Amino acid sequence: MRHQEHHLFPLNIEFDLLDAGNVVHHPNYLVLCERARGKALDDLDIPHAELLKQGMSFALTETHSKYQKPALLGMKLSVITSCINFSRATLTLQQQLVAPNLNYRTLSGYLQKLPEDFIEQSYFWIQMRLVCVKLNPLKAQAIPDILIEKLRLNKNG
Repeated sequence: MRHQEHHLFPLNIEFDLLDAGNVVHHPNYLVLCERARGKALDDLDIPHAELLKQGMSFALTETHSKYQKPALLGMKLSVITSCINFSRATLTLQQQLVAPNLNYRTLSGYLQKLPEDFIEQSYFWIQMRLVCVKLNPLKAQAIPDILIEKLRLNKNG
């Protein structure tokens, strides 16, 4: 989720994600993206549990998605997460579930630039807007300075 970087989260499609047609059940694509966002925060030393202890979180306010091809049992895929825009209280993320080129299947974590031939096939794409919220009482708040630093967001953005 660092601005202008890509976070890679490799995963395997397991049986529990499938529907009766033996493809990933459509809401589970969102579950996989949520796991990838959590790992992207963990890799910046911002565990979601710590945000909750501090009485804050990120709430999903808007999504645009496209199912491109069904993901199947046993596939080795990756979720690419990128922060494409931000304001003082919001993040706009783009995530893509892809089959990486065989040469890159073990890549994980943050990269400034994806290899040009990284994506072999795309399965799902989503763009989402998250707002930083104070939990008690529930209301929008500015993203704390420490998170701005770790996410490498320009304060003037």
